[in-house]
Amino acid sequence: MAKKKVSNTFLVILAVAAFILGIGFAAIIRLSTDLPSPDEIKNYQPLASTKILDCKERLICEFFQQRRTPVPLSQIPPMLKDGLILVEDKRFYSHWGVDVIRIFGAAFYNLKSMRKAQGASTITQQLARNMFLTQKKTFARKFKEMLVAFELERAYSKDEILELYLNQVWFGQGVYGVQAASQVYFNKSVQDLSLTQCALIAALPKAPQYYSPYVNPKAALNRRNLFLRILYKNNKITKPELDKALAQPLGVVPKSTLHNEAPYFIEEIRKYLADKYGDDFVYKSGATIYSTLDLDMQRSANSATENNLKQIEKDYNLPNRKASYDTVAVFDSLAKPAYLQCALIAIDPKTGYIRAMIGGRDFRQSQFNRALQAKRQAGSSFKPFVYTTAIDQGFTPATLELDEPLTINIAGVKAPYTPTDFDHQYMGEMTLRRALALSRNIVAVRLISNVTPEAVVRYAHSMGITSPLQPYYSLALGSCDVSLIDMTKSFCVLANNGYRTKPTFIIKIVDSDGRVIEENTIESEQVISPQVAYVVTNMMESVINEGTGYAVRQLGFNYPAAGKTGTTDDYTDAWFVGYTPDVACGVWVGYDQKKMIFHNATGGGIAAPIWGEFMNGITSVVSGSDFQQPDSISWVRVCDLTGYLATSRCPKIREEVFITGTEPKQECKFHKLGLPNQEFQAPDYRSIEGF
Repeated sequence: MAKKKVSNTFLVILAVAAFILGIGFAAIIRLSTDLPSPDEIKNYQPLASTKILDCKERLICEFFQQRRTPVPLSQIPPMLKDGLILVEDKRFYSHWGVDVIRIFGAAFYNLKSMRKAQGASTITQQLARNMFLTQKKTFARKFKEMLVAFELERAYSKDEILELYLNQVWFGQGVYGVQAASQVYFNKSVQDLSLTQCALIAALPKAPQYYSPYVNPKAALNRRNLFLRILYKNNKITKPELDKALAQPLGVVPKSTLHNEAPYFIEEIRKYLADKYGDDFVYKSGATIYSTLDLDMQRSANSATENNLKQIEKDYNLPNRKASYDTVAVFDSLAKPAYLQCALIAIDPKTGYIRAMIGGRDFRQSQFNRALQAKRQAGSSFKPFVYTTAIDQGFTPATLELDEPLTINIAGVKAPYTPTDFDHQYMGEMTLRRALALSRNIVAVRLISNVTPEAVVRYAHSMGITSPLQPYYSLALGSCDVSLIDMTKSFCVLANNGYRTKPTFIIKIVDSDGRVIEENTIESEQVISPQVAYVVTNMMESVINEGTGYAVRQLGFNYPAAGKTGTTDDYTDAWFVGYTPDVACGVWVGYDQKKMIFHNATGGGIAAPIWGEFMNGITSVVSGSDFQQPDSISWVRVCDLTGYLATSRCPKIREEVFITGTEPKQECKFHKLGLPNQEFQAPDYRSIEGF
């Protein structure tokens, strides 16, 4: 009877044990259904920041969901690894993912203190939680955490787990992983951290917000010192090293957010990457984008545009950006702020690399890129296309043309076309060089009537203008709507010996494993002869040296440069597009709404000074060399008033440039015959500006 009773008791115990085991297995199966598979665990790739670098490999900005830059374990200092292991998981290299000894020890301590004073999660468990689970504190999550930890230990070596952990864990300030933390807190790579810096980084994962050196520096210092003492206690550092380290301040760099200094440029790259590779690539891949931007040039552009526009607003009592800020929604791509806008783009003529870009004054208010998307009338900045066409057809800088009243009857049009000049005055016969320098409208219209508007359209399109152009006489005065990037890349042709290059934002793209997945080559095509480009450039140097762009010289920019001003007849648009052998830069100023900036707001008065200040700011990164003279170029002394070969009686003589074979053959008869000399009167370059 007693045996039967014992037997029944044993069966009950077995049944209860089986029931408990069954529930346990059922719980394991149920909790395991949504866990990552072994393949997912083995092939896990942490989210990483996509970095945009400038042409000198300086960081411009990052795209990320989690700001992270993975690094191999070999680059992480031993003191950082040792300190973290000693504090977070002393038996890391001996347990199999879960530390049973630590679990019982923590449970005993917590019961004794009647509060949850210690945790028992190993580094592997913390990694499992950060990689695949949530931070929600439940028994189910804890159980899942253990299961994933077991799988991690099966899939990876201990060093691989430690490397994953150090690259995965959150360190506060929106950064994940030791490399991003090192850059944010100390502005250096993790491999360059000192002992005290390693200790602070290692101290943060337990409670990054509480131990933040910016929020709670005293707590951060105490926890850092705890790590230092533990390192000493475990013979990782000596007593003198400990004493020296304890005396050190936290030494973190000032708290800051990486400021995107080129938002319009970066947005073009983001859109390109998203369209070609997808959003996951943009925000999670860890790729590195080597861009064409030069941060030095971009900073000069930012300063030049804002300084000048603020002064214009002050001088002419215009609505300023600050006063208008509250009236426009933030991040509104269609917004048209009421304040004055500016666009600037700088391109390397030889490569097509875009070195600086401003698409507007505030990307937060309006994402509309005025450097690329806006199309406005170019005014006289379009005239170089007319002069390029003329020089290629045999005209020369010394060719004479009349600046006198002009009326053109056009077939099928009732009213004749009667162009006028800015000053409503007439200066008589003049050379093409002087006419371009002073931006005389009537001369430009006479010239386009000689070379034909259709020819000018062909040259403009071949040089880089993509907008539809109507072959009207008014085209000579910039009646067409064009973009700033088209104008600037077209002027690059003149700066680059007649070669047109394709504007480029990206040099190459490298994935997180260091493989080059895209590399852009320079695309170049000759569209005009080097001789034509050189002669037109030399003529456009006069615009800056003695014409409507003289403000550039007044600002102290003395490098060889050529350019052209432009103003619309209602003063709604002001342009200056200029170049050196190293950089072509276009500037546009105006409102998003087509309204007058102010009366007499000319390209020479408000756009050229921005260009000049920008160029003054980049003299350290451009060569200052002169334009390269090609073969078949001749220099001849001519009378600057008549364009003929100079005599001893000519009052103003110029060493003029010609394509060999087009030089004048006759002497200046006007002055050779002893007719009264006409004293050359330099005009007031600050007030003369063509439409």
